[in-house]
Amino acid sequence: MSLIGETKQSILLRLREEPAHGYDLAKELDISSGYVYQHLQELQDEGMIEVYEDETEGRQRTSYHLTENGELLLKALGE
Repeated sequence: MSLIGETKQSILLRLREEPAHGYDLAKELDISSGYVYQHLQELQDEGMIEVYEDETEGRQRTSYHLTENGELLLKALGE
């Protein structure tokens, strides 16, 4: 039995590499943007990721970062 689903685990593993935007995560993981944003909200609510607002090329963008709790969860899962 896994503590989290495969998609959430994939998101956390990707964010371990570097922060990312939701659209990029959806594209890289080949899942719908609606689905990725649902998972990102749940991971944020669970304290596994943090959300940062930044300005890129004059546009506000949201990036997602792995938290210490997210890192601990990945370690607990053997990742």
